[in-house]
Amino acid sequence: MAAHFHKHPRLRDRDYTRGAYFVTICAKRRGEIFGRIAGHGADARMELNDTGRIVEECWRAIPDHFPHARLDQFQIMPDHFHAILILAPPAIDAPVPSTQWVDPTEAPAATLANGPRPGSLGAILGAFKSETTKQINRLNRTDGAQLWQRGYYERTIRRQGGEYGRIAQYIAENPVRWR
Repeated sequence: MAAHFHKHPRLRDRDYTRGAYFVTICAKRRGEIFGRIAGHGADARMELNDTGRIVEECWRAIPDHFPHARLDQFQIMPDHFHAILILAPPAIDAPVPSTQWVDPTEAPAATLANGPRPGSLGAILGAFKSETTKQINRLNRTDGAQLWQRGYYERTIRRQGGEYGRIAQYIAENPVRWR
């Protein structure tokens, strides 16, 4: 059996602790586990089930755990999640405080031997995915079940040219375009 190598999709020299990001996270095997789309056409809307409500609650809690993070448009779909996450530059040499999701760190610039930089996009999304998985597994009594696909998709949003507005509109209208 040949070894499987996973190419790391993030840029080595990119600072993922600041900027605006369009993020997509997919459920494992694209299972429709967060709810359902009700209505058709312009009336289509997402109806969250208990699992989807946990995802929404954990997403809305991100600024409580990562004060430099600001949430913008987001949409939970039956099998994936879209969001705009804005990261303000952390204060120089300010420690990342301990919360229910995060252990304290020496400073945001510190790098872990294995893993993303504390307070970075990867650290935030990793904590979000971990916490939602724990809570949903507790709800469903499915210890150790994987909820999300490996990794996530991200795109840095450029402020020029109206890209931010187009992405926010795409996210808001996602239920209308559902299958």
